[in-house]
Amino acid sequence: MTYSESFGDNPHFKQGSVMTYKKTVRLMCETWLEVVEEPLVLVSTSPLAQFQEALQRYSDLLSGKSEVSGRLKPALIDGAKDDPAVDDLLDETFGVAPGEVRTVVDRDMDAVPPQVCLKAIWATASERARGEGIIIVPLKEFLRSVMAKIAAEMGWQNALRVGDNRHFPRSWQWLWEVCEESYINDDYGIRIINTRGPVPAWPTGPGELRVRLDPSRL
Repeated sequence: MTYSESFGDNPHFKQGSVMTYKKTVRLMCETWLEVVEEPLVLVSTSPLAQFQEALQRYSDLLSGKSEVSGRLKPALIDGAKDDPAVDDLLDETFGVAPGEVRTVVDRDMDAVPPQVCLKAIWATASERARGEGIIIVPLKEFLRSVMAKIAAEMGWQNALRVGDNRHFPRSWQWLWEVCEESYINDDYGIRIINTRGPVPAWPTGPGELRVRLDPSRL
């Protein structure tokens, strides 16, 4: 399965964080209507701006103590529990001071230039594959090293979290592209493998996936 075959028919997956913002805003609007009993009217147009506006509206209401505010956040969190990416975004941004929300959302895999991502993946593979034999590394562990390099390059104080979150789709996209570029002499220098069956085309997170590294092809 090639990179184009994996991602070409799933534009939603390639949108990365955009889809997470859209789903989160939709959930916030539905929860608001259910608990507050009036529509959550947003004037912003982009998914990120809508999310920030919705978050501010929630923060304003939650700052006051009332029967409605006491039910609003629990209802939202309960609604997000079945979507790890939405749940992670809310966990990361709720309770953050208004002036710091932009800093949190700006630390996003979608904001990282492609060459920075690709360079970090190649560098991590080269570091981990020192030696002559093939090694296998848990995908979660591999991506943590990648994120540390990206954070250093971007000047971020903290690396992005690795898991079922809004950063994973773009991470997976660039990793799969590097895997394709590593194809030499009928095999891959970097290959994603799954010890429990085939590799899913569009996983929600690293799970139990592994990265197989062949030094002879890097």
